[in-house]
Amino acid sequence: MFKNFRGSKKPYFIRLSLTFVFFIIALTAFFSHFKPAVYIMQFNFAPALTRVFVDFSIITIAIVIINILLAFVFGRFYCSVFCPFGILQDIIGSVFRRRSGKSPNFYYIRYIVLAATLACAFIGISAIFRYLDPYSNFGNIITGFVHYKEVSLYTFAPLIILVLLVLWKNRIFCTTLCPVGTFLGLCSKYGIFKMYISPDICKKCGQCEKECPAGAIDSEKKTLDNERCIRCMRCVAKCPGHGILFGVQNTSVPVKFEPSRRNFITTGVVLAVAAGVLAKGKDIAKTVVDSFKNRPILPPGAVSPEDFAQKCTNCGLCVEHCKGKILKKPDADYETVHIDFSKGKCEYNCKNCSDICPTGAIRKMTLDEKQNCRIGLVKLDRDMCSKCGLCSHVCPKGALRHSAGNVPEYLAAKCIGCGACQNICPAQAIEVVSIKKQSQI
Repeated sequence: MFKNFRGSKKPYFIRLSLTFVFFIIALTAFFSHFKPAVYIMQFNFAPALTRVFVDFSIITIAIVIINILLAFVFGRFYCSVFCPFGILQDIIGSVFRRRSGKSPNFYYIRYIVLAATLACAFIGISAIFRYLDPYSNFGNIITGFVHYKEVSLYTFAPLIILVLLVLWKNRIFCTTLCPVGTFLGLCSKYGIFKMYISPDICKKCGQCEKECPAGAIDSEKKTLDNERCIRCMRCVAKCPGHGILFGVQNTSVPVKFEPSRRNFITTGVVLAVAAGVLAKGKDIAKTVVDSFKNRPILPPGAVSPEDFAQKCTNCGLCVEHCKGKILKKPDADYETVHIDFSKGKCEYNCKNCSDICPTGAIRKMTLDEKQNCRIGLVKLDRDMCSKCGLCSHVCPKGALRHSAGNVPEYLAAKCIGCGACQNICPAQAIEVVSIKKQSQI
């Protein structure tokens, strides 16, 4: 396959060009209100896989199946072309001029991580994805620079850890810790088109091994591990003898037996055990919520703190697209995205967070549903109230009624907790407080 590309740098430059395009799209999705870029990014495998266990829609299932089929047919091009976190690692590696070389094959570690992640996802918990999902980690790092003043553990720790991993073994995160990479790697390992070294052409110069960021090549043994190979095409571009091929592997080329294939049954056992251990995994979400100093106020469609903690991976996409600028990244008080009404109010005619949430943590709603979704209730301090009546003028639902010289009358049945009254109150007599579960009024 691709015989015209044999010994050419074209595959590498084509891959590099596509990578650049998708990285720009990823940045656009987080830093602009250009909706097409946001929707393209929702084709990322990790958010779609998480969403499957939330809404089970045909579109979501199709995205997952397409990604799996592409990996099975062509290999892990997703990791070097479409995944923004993988691209970020390449950028870091280029800045530090990092070469990988031979890298240990941490087979058991990556499959234990994958097993635990899938088990959690199956019962609706994003606890592991929150820290290992490449898409969410990318968003967390990128938005951290925008919200650098809100310094917390979640701001720069992921970037520091990533830099250290890249300096250690380049793409070791992708080949060992990333559940998405492990899953797609399994598809690639038993896929149709493979990368392989021609034993007749290879001169064991070791150039390909030095260039491989995944540590998937052993030039001495003339082997290439398709499970870890991310299809960056560097080896093809650097091989002086043009001995690295991509296509349906010739059966005449000997394939070295890998003892790890015997681990297939072991992997299944690990999956089963992990699923059993996590059978009561929803307690994890409850533990997260119980650790909050106060129950957070969440964006419309989040349902409840417990439900949100199970699904939100803290990618930060909703934070960047919130028109009211009230959504806040995780901090010392809350381990998930939450609302901070000191920044403003929930815009009545905006449902951006519902539209763009990639994991389904914020459910899809129509504008009418959003405008009638109660996310909190008002606490009115009558002693502090200056009786100005501003709150009654800005309340979109008429939950506050004011007559001259009197404290406003509060109609809780009409309140959605949007924060418009708290935002405008000059006497700071109004505070929106959290509720146990969101509801439609």
